[in-house]
Amino acid sequence: MAHSHDELINNDLKQSVVNFFKRAAGDPKGCDFFREGFAKDPNNQQTKALMTGFCDSEIDFTKPVSFSEMSKHVSEGHPYVCGVISGETNLGRKIGVRFITAEPYHLVIGFKYSRRPIAYSGNDQFTIDEYHRHIETFNKLNSEICK
Repeated sequence: MAHSHDELINNDLKQSVVNFFKRAAGDPKGCDFFREGFAKDPNNQQTKALMTGFCDSEIDFTKPVSFSEMSKHVSEGHPYVCGVISGETNLGRKIGVRFITAEPYHLVIGFKYSRRPIAYSGNDQFTIDEYHRHIETFNKLNSEICK
């Protein structure tokens, strides 16, 4: 079966995006540690927050993922692809990540999760502020490249 040039680039791009987020997500089995701790003491709010933060902030790549809103853009003479990868977390909730890649190398240069409970799980204001700065930076890049 013959594939178009764009289709091959698209498949390579999708695999590169999956690999990028897989590396960031870590081992989904790590969630079991927090689930076991929470099962032993379901009234412990700190354990619950840590479990939710760790188990509900990343895409679980043992489950199917999908891509949407894929679009090609040129900014200042350089090609980019903007899109969304969606899946489920270890807790079975839907999650998505908006991303921007620099082409033709499929390098993820920006991303923003639909939600990020791990940023709030430690109740650390510095981490929360850094997360908000990350969102602001992505939104600026997204408005410059993807609109």
